[in-house]
Amino acid sequence: MDRRTFLTRTGGVATVTLLAGCGGDGGGSDGGDGSDGGSDGGDGGDGGGDGGDGGETATPSDGGSTDGGAGEIKVGVLVPFSGDFAWVGENVLPVTQMIAEQINSEGGIDGKEVTVVQGDTEASPDASLSAAKRLIDVEGVTGVIGPTSITMSAVFDQFTENEIPSVTPTAGTTSLDDRGGEFVFRTVPSDSLGGRAIAKAAREEQFNTVQSYSRMTMLVGDKEVFQSFKEPISSSFEEFGGTVAEAMDIRTGKSSYQSEVQSMMSTDPEITVLVASIEDSIKVMEAAFQAGYEGNWFLTQDQTNEDFLSQSETQVTNGVLGLQEAAFQEAQESGRLAEFDSNIQEYAGWDETRLFATNTFDAMNVMGLAMKQTAANGEELTGANIAGNIRSVANPPDQAVTSYVEGASAIEDGTDVDYRGLAGPIDFDDVGDIRAPFSIQMADGGEWSEAARLPPEALE
Repeated sequence: MDRRTFLTRTGGVATVTLLAGCGGDGGGSDGGDGSDGGSDGGDGGDGGGDGGDGGETATPSDGGSTDGGAGEIKVGVLVPFSGDFAWVGENVLPVTQMIAEQINSEGGIDGKEVTVVQGDTEASPDASLSAAKRLIDVEGVTGVIGPTSITMSAVFDQFTENEIPSVTPTAGTTSLDDRGGEFVFRTVPSDSLGGRAIAKAAREEQFNTVQSYSRMTMLVGDKEVFQSFKEPISSSFEEFGGTVAEAMDIRTGKSSYQSEVQSMMSTDPEITVLVASIEDSIKVMEAAFQAGYEGNWFLTQDQTNEDFLSQSETQVTNGVLGLQEAAFQEAQESGRLAEFDSNIQEYAGWDETRLFATNTFDAMNVMGLAMKQTAANGEELTGANIAGNIRSVANPPDQAVTSYVEGASAIEDGTDVDYRGLAGPIDFDDVGDIRAPFSIQMADGGEWSEAARLPPEALE
C-alpha cells in the first residue's frame, strides 16, 4: 500500500488501553480486548468473579458473597474491576480463586478456609486508596494480591503502616524499585529491567537481528504508568554507547499525533521507542507511516501482543520490535507451563492464557505458602507474620517446590521450601523484586515471533 493512498482509520480502532509499567507474562495472550474488560468494565464473570463490583466478597468456588468469620482467612485482590482497565481484574481474579480452591482442598490454612475479597481500584489513586482501606479495615484481609502500577504509590503506605503483605503480579513501576521487600513484593520484573532490556536489544544486533542501533528517539505517554520506562531506557541506551536524540512526552488520548511525529522525525532517529497505550501507539505509527518515517520502532510489553497487531496494518507494523517476558525455561521444559495453561483455561473458560496469569499464579502460591509456613511455625496468622515468611518460602537453598500442594506437604513434614514459579524462580531480593528473562519479538505479517532472548545476566 502506497503511503499516499494509505487511509487512516477514524473510528475503526477499538479503545483498548494497556498498562505500560505493568508488564507480565501471560503465556502468549494479549492484555484484553473490548469484551474482556474494555471501557464499560462489564462482566468479569470469566473464572467466577464479578468484574463490575469490587465491593463483593467472593468465595473461590462460586464467586458469590460470604460472611466473614473466625473460620476463614481473607486475601484481597486489589486491582481494577471496572473502567478501561477492568480486564486486569478479569485476568487476575480467576487465577487467585483457582489457587484458593487448591489451598482449601488441602484443609485450608490451620483449618481456616481462604476467602478471596475483591477491591476495585478503578485504576484511580483515590478509588484505590478507598478500596485498600476497606479491605484492611472492614474486611480484615491478611494479605493482598495487587495492585497495579497505576495505583501502587497511592496505597503503598497502607501496606506498611498496617503490616499487610502485598504480592503484586502487575506492578512493574520503577517507583517501587527501592521501597519493597518488607511488606511489598512483586512477581513481575521492574520496568527498570524491562527498560534496560529494550535498550540492550536496540543497541546490539545479536538481540534484535536487524542492526545495532546507535541513535534513538523516545515518545512516552504522559501518564505515570508510561513514564516509568522513560529513565531506564534512556540512561541504559546511553550507558551501552548509544545516543538518545530526544525523549519526548506525548499527551495521552489525543485524536491526532501528526505534530509529535514531525518533531520526532526531525531528530532523525534510527529507531523510536514508543511507550503508550495501544490506541495511541496505532495513531502515532500510522501518522509516521503516512509522513514517510523510515526508521524502526521498539514497543514495550503491553503493546507486544496480538491485539495491537490485529488493529494495525501490516505495512505499518512489519519489522517492528517488541518486548515480552520470556517463558521460564525450567517451567516450560518440565511441562508445568502447559499444565497451567490447560488448567486455567478450563477453570476460567478462556480460549488462551491471559496477561498476568502466570505472575498471579506465582503471587498467590507464594502468599499461600507463607501462610502455611506461619501456621506451621505456631505463629498467629497476622499480616506481619505472613510477610515475614514470604521470602523464606520463596528463596533458595531449600527444597524446590512448584505448587502450593507440593509445598504445603513439605512444610507439614518440617521441610523448608524454595518456591520456583512459572514466571521465573521467584527469588526475592532485598527490595522484593525478582529477575526474569525477556523475549525480543519482531512483527511480520501480522504475527509476533521471537527474534532473540535476553537472559537476566545480560542486563547486569
